[in-house]
Amino acid sequence: MELIKKTNFDFLGNRKYFYIISLTIIIAGIISFSLRGKKNFGTDFIGGDMLQIQTAIPASSVFIRNSLSDLHMSQIRVQTVGSQNNQFIIKSLPNTSSIILAKLQDTIGQSNIKVLSNSVISPTMSTTLRNKALIAFIIGLVAILIYIAIRFEFHFGVTATIATFHDLLIVMAFMALAGKTFDSTLIAALLTIAGYSTNDTIVIFDRIRENIRKTRSTNYIEVFNKSINETLSRTTLTVCTVVFVDLALFFFGGQALHDFAYALLIGFIVGAYSSIFIASAIIISWQKKDPFKIKL
Repeated sequence: MELIKKTNFDFLGNRKYFYIISLTIIIAGIISFSLRGKKNFGTDFIGGDMLQIQTAIPASSVFIRNSLSDLHMSQIRVQTVGSQNNQFIIKSLPNTSSIILAKLQDTIGQSNIKVLSNSVISPTMSTTLRNKALIAFIIGLVAILIYIAIRFEFHFGVTATIATFHDLLIVMAFMALAGKTFDSTLIAALLTIAGYSTNDTIVIFDRIRENIRKTRSTNYIEVFNKSINETLSRTTLTVCTVVFVDLALFFFGGQALHDFAYALLIGFIVGAYSSIFIASAIIISWQKKDPFKIKL
């Protein structure tokens, strides 16, 4: 199935404009991130309060979350514990658990709520989590570089790594601009996006290698443009498929999955964008500045 018939777009001739677009978004994200400071991070990273309660009758995390909506605390996380649907863990910013408990007692009734524990998530534990997340990213990017360098060649590996890093920066920029918080669910989303983006880039790189082998041409702009046009329908179909599924998760998955689905939505779109407009363009710009012949 071909969603887009034969095309002949000059994707690489205007690569400088796409560099500017990406750089503008990343810079705007960095500025927004810097201005928000600690507000960027959820309790997983900066610590906070953890309140565990038990209700007299079964409830749901959605009900608990809706009961707290009047507090306008965007960083409240509610998790159901056990199989009885009457125990919940509520994570929030420091010194907010008493406010949350008072609100729940007022809404549900003081006699209907039993406090099982009220503790503090230490910043030390959060720092450890942040460091582990950073290490996971570094290992992932290095693995991508090694894999593509072996399967294709070094220039392709470096380019794919840069493109993946570019995607993650843009996703984080959109998260910061939208006022979303960075927590452990975002780490999972970013790792998913990295895998998706790399896979999409590899498909185009594979077609580029095939076309260079067929033509033996060193006119790389022409070969790259042809390869991207040939895989455009596949790339579009792939991103549309995952975006439709993610939109369902975004609108119907509930508040707990809202930020996760938002990050994936931006990441899938940006992953397709970078595969088409950025990854191959970086190779061309590199080749123009420091001429090399692509090895087959």
